[in-house]
This record gives sequence, C-alpha cells and structure tokens, in this order.
Amino acid sequence: MFEAMPEIEITDTQQADLTAIQEDLEEAFIETYGHIRTQDVVDYLLDTYTPPDQLEGEQGLSRPDYERIASAEYPELQRIASEVSEVPGSGIDADEMRGKLLSALGTSELATRLADVESETKADEGDEEGATGPENSADAAGDGHDSTQTDTSGQAGPAPDTVETGDAAEPNNAPGDTLSVANRLLTEHDEKWTRSDETDEPYEVTLPDGSTVSARTKDDVRKLLFQNY
Repeated sequence: MFEAMPEIEITDTQQADLTAIQEDLEEAFIETYGHIRTQDVVDYLLDTYTPPDQLEGEQGLSRPDYERIASAEYPELQRIASEVSEVPGSGIDADEMRGKLLSALGTSELATRLADVESETKADEGDEEGATGPENSADAAGDGHDSTQTDTSGQAGPAPDTVETGDAAEPNNAPGDTLSVANRLLTEHDEKWTRSDETDEPYEVTLPDGSTVSARTKDDVRKLLFQNY
C-alpha cells in the first residue's frame, strides 16, 4: 500500500515560481516528451539548497538579510504584517508571524522590508532625540552659575578660598606651596622661636641682632621668620 504524501499549503506566487522552475528544469534536462513532477522540483530545490551561513558572497540571500529576518522582533514584524493581507497583524506570536511573512513575501522581499523599517525607526529616533535635546548651552554645561565674584571696583574675579595654617587663615592661591613654605620655616628655624603658655603672647622669636619679639599666633611667628630669615 502507498502511504499518503504529506501536504503543504503554498501561495499563488509560490505556485507560479514552482511552475517556472519546473519549466526551466524540463527545458534543461528533458529532451523530448518527458515530464518533471512537482515532487522532482522540490527534490531539486532541496538538493541545491545552500545553508545561510555559506551564502556570503554568493547570489541569493545574503547573511545580513538572513540575520535580519532571524532577529526581527514582534513590533517590526507586526509593522510589515499590517501591509500584507495574508498575514494577521495580531493574535499570533512573533515566530508564527515571521513564518507567515516568509511564505507570503519570500526571503528577499521580507529582508528588504525589514531593512526599510529599521531605517525608518532610526530616523524617528533621531528626530525625537533632536526635539528633546538641550535647550541651550548654558543648561547643558551646568546650572548657569560660575565661581567668580565682583569686588568693590566692579570687576569680576575668582572667589578667594582660604586654608587653615594654624591659628589663622591665609589666602589659598597655591595651598600646597603655602603650607609647605610655612611649615618649612617653622622646622628650619625651630631654634629661633619658643612657646610659653604663661602670657597672652605665648610665642617668642629671636631676631638676628639677638633681641626677642613676642608673637600671639604661629602665623605671627612665620611672618617674623620670613621677614628676618
């Protein structure tokens, strides 16, 4: 007994393509009154099938097109399905919609339409980004405030910082240099000054002529050392 052959449904376009291939094969391989069956056409197509990953550089479906079809997501497929009457635009999942679109359009046409959708999506995203971009350069750079202040002469200048160097504060034009010089003065001339907590001016600095001068803070000590040594 013969087993029933499985059946598949094809579109009118696919049927026309199969018929054209059938005629080409008959012309090429049948010399007289022979006939090639539809089954033979299918066998020929399967025998000459080239896997997608080997199509690069060959005629037919290119690898980028194959990847584009395989990676297409539901919104892209649905956008194309809305223009294809044979394919429902909802009620089926992405894989089923992809298969129906392939059947209705063919690989080349589906890849072309997906490329068009991709280009339109990028263009829309570019327009949206331009519409929501920074309104002005001041806002893009920060809050519009700077670190300058106006002095009594009406001229703008940098706001002075201060750094603590002991009992008083001094301008911080170069914090590292200022602290380094000040501390070095105290260290290098430690024999020139002493401290006593018995008076309001606890520091005493010995000057080059041998006399001594009282000082209230370490800053005063530094100033005297700087001026004399």
